[in-house]
Amino acid sequence: MRRPFRWRLPRVIWIHWTPGRSKRPKDWKRRLRVAGIDREKPFQPFLPKRIPWTSLGLYAGVLGLAGIIFFNVPARTGPALPVTGHVGIPTKTSWLSRNLEKWKNNRSTLISWLDQGLPLAKISKESSHPFSWHIRSIIMTALADISGIELNSLERILRTEIPALSQVPSRVEGLTAHSRPLPRPKEQDAIDANLPGDQGRVWAELGAKPLVGIYQTHSHEAFWPALPKNSPTAYSTDWSKTVVQVGWWLAQDLNNRGIAVVQSRVDNMSQGLLPSYNESYHTAKRLLKWYPTVHILLDIHRSDKPLDETTAVIHGVKTARILLIVGSNKLLPNPYWHQNLELAIHIAHHLRSIAPGILQGDGIDMVPYRYNQQLAPGDLLIEIGGAYNTLAEERYAVNDLAKAISQVIHDKQYPS
Repeated sequence: MRRPFRWRLPRVIWIHWTPGRSKRPKDWKRRLRVAGIDREKPFQPFLPKRIPWTSLGLYAGVLGLAGIIFFNVPARTGPALPVTGHVGIPTKTSWLSRNLEKWKNNRSTLISWLDQGLPLAKISKESSHPFSWHIRSIIMTALADISGIELNSLERILRTEIPALSQVPSRVEGLTAHSRPLPRPKEQDAIDANLPGDQGRVWAELGAKPLVGIYQTHSHEAFWPALPKNSPTAYSTDWSKTVVQVGWWLAQDLNNRGIAVVQSRVDNMSQGLLPSYNESYHTAKRLLKWYPTVHILLDIHRSDKPLDETTAVIHGVKTARILLIVGSNKLLPNPYWHQNLELAIHIAHHLRSIAPGILQGDGIDMVPYRYNQQLAPGDLLIEIGGAYNTLAEERYAVNDLAKAISQVIHDKQYPS
């Protein structure tokens, strides 16, 4: 029969030792026996009965790994980041970004979910092709819809917080309402004999009160089949072989359909390729200032992609493909990106019905850069073909693009 287990209190033995005192207590032999110490044997320190090999192995592994990292991994150069340095860095993706990326395959569910809280999402239903979603842009638009304030506009915020400011006309409103029309600048009547059409005027006006404005940031972009064989690059100042000619064809086709157009043929690449967007920024601002009736502003480009990506057979004819590029506010403020996107969706919708297959890829490419599209609503960058397309292929594509834009204007699907 097993003896019942009983809890026993530990027995504590106190051995008091006073240095310099030779007299021992009377019961010192009994105390040693109780403590389990044999007075005949020398004292031995406590040693574990088993060596903890597992713990020792883990400690050795951690120390070895730390040594490998310390001696083999090179030191990082450059400024040190704080602990919270990852906050706000564009290369880091948020939890929402990663989940939206996973939901790309089930886009209809995502759009229906966003439709209830974000009215902007419904404009994408007209397109059967997916395009990139930028989380910051969606959030900024949602906040603007909820608050009713353009958060990128300091003037709108101040007018909301200080109601008295709404009675004070802004500088632009004051010029428009109370000032006399400014005299026409001489620059607006400049002439370059090498420019195509309209007697070589740098600012070609086709009709009164133009509704569409056209300019070319990379005005030297040309096409290899039209250039001499010994040309080092696909750039030229012979305007009849560049995107300036393409923009002029677009202006002519739109005007033939009853739409007033102005085309700026200012050489925005006169200082080189890098400062071209700075030059075209001022060109676009002058265009909007001199022609306030413009509601659609187009920057015409050509791409550097291979010929098979920029060419399609449309109605039995080789035609250059078209890509609509929309800048967002992911890196810099762009209060008009959603209106530009809406216009691009309408143009792409009509292009698919007019010339199936003419669009490159999905037809719309949303990019984090602005490309001067923050200047006004209805501002788009359009790539027509590439450097390896012929001028004839460009001409066919421009004709189809003009049909789509005229249909958008006819249906009043542009920002007003």
